[in-house]
Amino acid sequence: MFDFVHLIYFFLSLQYASLHGQDTFAMYELYSQNEINGNEILTLLQSSEQVCVFKCHKTYGCLSVNYHKGNKTCVLTDYYPLDGTKTGIPQAGWNIYFRRTFDVDILKDAEAWQSTTLVWNGVPLTADKAIDGDINNNAKQNDCAHLTGTNSYWAVAFGAFGPVKEVKIYLRSDHTVANHATYTVTVCNSRDDVINGKGTLCGSYYGPDSYTHPFILTVTCENTVFGRFLRINKDTEAFCLCEVFVYPPK
Repeated sequence: MFDFVHLIYFFLSLQYASLHGQDTFAMYELYSQNEINGNEILTLLQSSEQVCVFKCHKTYGCLSVNYHKGNKTCVLTDYYPLDGTKTGIPQAGWNIYFRRTFDVDILKDAEAWQSTTLVWNGVPLTADKAIDGDINNNAKQNDCAHLTGTNSYWAVAFGAFGPVKEVKIYLRSDHTVANHATYTVTVCNSRDDVINGKGTLCGSYYGPDSYTHPFILTVTCENTVFGRFLRINKDTEAFCLCEVFVYPPK
């Protein structure tokens, strides 16, 4: 009875994936034929490209699939072609499909924290001030997250998981001393990785210092990075962040 129930569940799951895979498949694009590419996340047998893509859509960290129609092999990968990644390995019969756009708001219901917090006139200038949606470029001190000391970091746990391609940082416009531009942005998979400074580098900003309007720094990841957390740090001094936006690839 146990095996029969699970067999029925298996076939119902296949039917569900097949039906809903059609809608999901429309979000994906055929990138290339007769080649494979990307780091393998999972390999399995699937009846069609649609079902393979649907599986990718539901798998954390999957950005594209290698699918072989002849032997029904589906390989989920972290490969994102629009990053300008080099051509893959020639393999007859394989097609690469990837998701062209993402409609996810990565910071929805996100939770921010920071390793140190400045208290000004009895008011702690906490990490959440950098994800409250306020993009006022004349931001005053109390509108921003402030950290103290060297080797401090600001971090956010994403509310909705998705790939990271660009990070936009709004700085204070009333206190340019806090805008010395030496920022490192890292995408991490766990809170421990954030604390220990481990993860995948998105990018760094080394200047020029932001002393003039619009007081915005943009860091674009060389390669699209999938993760659960974002860490921003400066090794040399305290810093402040008035607002942080995180964007998936366009």
